[in-house]
Amino acid sequence: MKIKINSASEEILYRKLLLKINTSNNIIIMKTMFLCLFLSISFAFVSEKTGWLEVDWKFIFIPALLVLQIIIISTAIKNRYKKY
Repeated sequence: MKIKINSASEEILYRKLLLKINTSNNIIIMKTMFLCLFLSISFAFVSEKTGWLEVDWKFIFIPALLVLQIIIISTAIKNRYKKY
């Protein structure tokens, strides 16, 4: 995906933002979120097709949000009690 950048200062800001987002810890969190989302959707799809479970597709993103909350809380607690 190519993003149009108007000036050099916008390009610098864009690169700084990208560098802040693209850390190893954030990549692990994003992979975990995508895996959880993929597993939720595939389980719901198989359950719906086999008739084993009737799925309300509005609630399919809840497991991924729960994983995100657990990661955020555990990171905050870990940083809170970090020894310097």
